[in-house]
Amino acid sequence: MLKRSYFLKTTSYLSGLLITIFFFCPGPIFSRDFKNGSEFLHVVSPGESLSKIARLYLPLTKAHTIGDLIRKIQEQNGINGTLIYPNQRLLIPLVRSAPTVSKTIPKRRDFEAKGIYVNRYSMGCRKMTRLLNTLIALEGNTVILDGKDMSGRLSYPSRVNLAREIGASANPIVKDPAKLFHYLHEKGLHVGIRLVLFYDPLLAAKRPELAVRSVSTGEPWMEKGKRAWVDPSHPTVQRYNLDIARELAEMGVDEIQFDYIRFPAMGDTRDAAYSFDQQEIPKFQVITSFLAQAREELAPYKLLLSVDVFGVMGWEHSEDIQTTGQKIGDLAKYCDVMSPMIYPSHFYAPFQNIANPGDEPFTVVSETCQRFSALLEGEEVTLRPWIQAFPFGTRTFSEEYILEELRALTQSKATGWLFWSAGNAYDVAWRALAQLNNTALEGETIKAQMSQLDEHFIE
Repeated sequence: MLKRSYFLKTTSYLSGLLITIFFFCPGPIFSRDFKNGSEFLHVVSPGESLSKIARLYLPLTKAHTIGDLIRKIQEQNGINGTLIYPNQRLLIPLVRSAPTVSKTIPKRRDFEAKGIYVNRYSMGCRKMTRLLNTLIALEGNTVILDGKDMSGRLSYPSRVNLAREIGASANPIVKDPAKLFHYLHEKGLHVGIRLVLFYDPLLAAKRPELAVRSVSTGEPWMEKGKRAWVDPSHPTVQRYNLDIARELAEMGVDEIQFDYIRFPAMGDTRDAAYSFDQQEIPKFQVITSFLAQAREELAPYKLLLSVDVFGVMGWEHSEDIQTTGQKIGDLAKYCDVMSPMIYPSHFYAPFQNIANPGDEPFTVVSETCQRFSALLEGEEVTLRPWIQAFPFGTRTFSEEYILEELRALTQSKATGWLFWSAGNAYDVAWRALAQLNNTALEGETIKAQMSQLDEHFIE
């Protein structure tokens, strides 16, 4: 019965695709054995381009981008350039008769993640493939991808009405996110999606009534001359982010990670007005309430829910809590993983009698972890820090710098780690990991491992 059901579903999809092709791309189409890979013989219609043809077949191939599939079609058919002719027969490399479906791979909250951040731009090119191949070869197991970044743009085509209304998913980097997640799972990677929540310049610009307001002018509030923040307490803003999180959960990610889950902390924050009475309701109650709602809505998907917080929040200074709304003990009740951003260069000097925190990676990471461990005592949450993998704000950045951070984590109660480099420049981190794992980065061992990892799923 199951086989018959599957046959009917795939046949139905394929029939629909063929009908589309016959109506909009006239010409004969032939197929072969789908199970072992197949080819479609596509006959070019007047006015068709390689781009249009690639877009049509992309869901049924291994390629993740239009550009990648165009190259494969060119290679398979001996085409130089992009010029094709009416009635020209093109072999299309297909591997399936229906689009890929990805499924969440549930993990324990104390799963030891060892990963990196990959931004929206790297997701759309071969750089991502190189990064992940190297990560895997160096015993890494986790990737955190941009779902919505600091521009407010989504990396994938969304069905969320507000996202479509404001153009947040126009020209997405990843056309078929479920396929991407599926292939990353095949590589043994834990797949997390980062959502920048309340720092959203696009939403603030397209829907100014949702932006943080200025008490003095009544206009949208500015941070360093830029309108970038939306009101974390506004129901529409919260619903927008929750809908995006649920949409991604349905696509089969393993973890949703909330970043910028806070109120603005820079600029004249005393001039910022929100849709609640700050004299009656503390900011941390707004942020905690939002996270509790997210926890409830995402629970059916069996994925991990993580939050990024300032490293300095481990000291629980009342002013920081009042400004950001991040109260660690409260947030811990509604997430699986707490990821303080422990970047030594981001601790203002002098800090805790440390003259130059940026040059003291072991001390800063060690003491911050101790602070968070004390705050999380008794809570069912895993401490998994982000650590600095970039040279900003330090005179001593090197492999040893990163090794000092990792040594500090090893001696703490943290479980796992994530490397942060906004531009995804991880060469120094790779050398540190190679040294840590006693692996020759340019040697035959790592080359042999990397040669087994294909690059078909990224442009």
